[in-house]
Amino acid sequence: MINNLTLTSTFLFLGNLLLNKVRDELIKRKWFFISLAGIVYGLFGLVLILWGFHLPESDVLIDLRALAVIGAVYTVGRLSGLIAGTIIIFGRLFLFEYGDMDVLIVSIAIVLGAWICSSLLLIGEHRVLLSRWLITICCSMILPPVLFYLTLENPMLWQFLIILSVFLVGGLFTYIILVYLTRSNHLFLLLKELANRDHLTGLHNPRAFEALFEETMNYAKANQKSFSLLMIDIDYFKSINDTYGHSSGDAVLSQMGELLQEFVRSGDTCARKGGEEFIVILNYCTQDNASHVAEKLRNVIEHNTFLLPDQRTLSITVSIGVATFPDIKPNVMLAKVDEALYEAKRQGRNRVCAV
Repeated sequence: MINNLTLTSTFLFLGNLLLNKVRDELIKRKWFFISLAGIVYGLFGLVLILWGFHLPESDVLIDLRALAVIGAVYTVGRLSGLIAGTIIIFGRLFLFEYGDMDVLIVSIAIVLGAWICSSLLLIGEHRVLLSRWLITICCSMILPPVLFYLTLENPMLWQFLIILSVFLVGGLFTYIILVYLTRSNHLFLLLKELANRDHLTGLHNPRAFEALFEETMNYAKANQKSFSLLMIDIDYFKSINDTYGHSSGDAVLSQMGELLQEFVRSGDTCARKGGEEFIVILNYCTQDNASHVAEKLRNVIEHNTFLLPDQRTLSITVSIGVATFPDIKPNVMLAKVDEALYEAKRQGRNRVCAV
């Protein structure tokens, strides 16, 4: 039993690291990731069968295969759990001696019960509740042996109690590890998000933008795709702080971030460059299209009403610079789009200027 629990904890911790890495790399290949996770969990279930152990002075074999199915559903989803369960059932049929038909039926019932119960109870925001885990363990891992025990002519109570104890301990042990990993992953993603986001606007911060810009630039060069940059600066922003106060300036910046996120496409990137400057990456966008988008954005901002903390409203204008790859070499794009922005300001502000 100790070997099984050690094996389970090792697999879950290492599997969590690998799954997180693969999930990031295969984010656009969802079905492949789900299938891969299901296969890995299924193979782990077969390993748990291989490490099953006999009760003393008995032919009764105990294994924790159901935990592989429950873990697959909990960490990835129902389909992954179904794949894992299918592999375990067929592996049990063709790779291991199964003895009596009654024992085989019980072993299959445990796997199916684990998938059904975990699919119903361990999905959603309440899946970390201990009560749900206890119901899942009881219905999938404990109920089939109970029914089997009642059919025996000479049942041995101590064997039955040991089996139930092993399943209960194994299930609770897995619950503790998976809940810990779930909360750790959540905190890690939260910290990662906070490290890459501007606290005021919710947009990417300069450090995150640099990494995203480099990634976009490398992809565009390798695939000969165009992309454009929009550098946006709020006109006369200092006068807003001087006239209405810094809290009003922060309110304008915050609402500006919301407006940009709503305006751009889902595949584009918005960032706060610093102060009242913002920058947008428009993927697969030529210079003509980028200039059209920039002019549309300028017009939207000009006619938008910004709400201040004292419930007064304010209208603002922006100046926008535009630069496009491959018209501009990538190593000078940031400098050129900055020059275009200041040219727009020199021409009187509230306008778009393209390199």
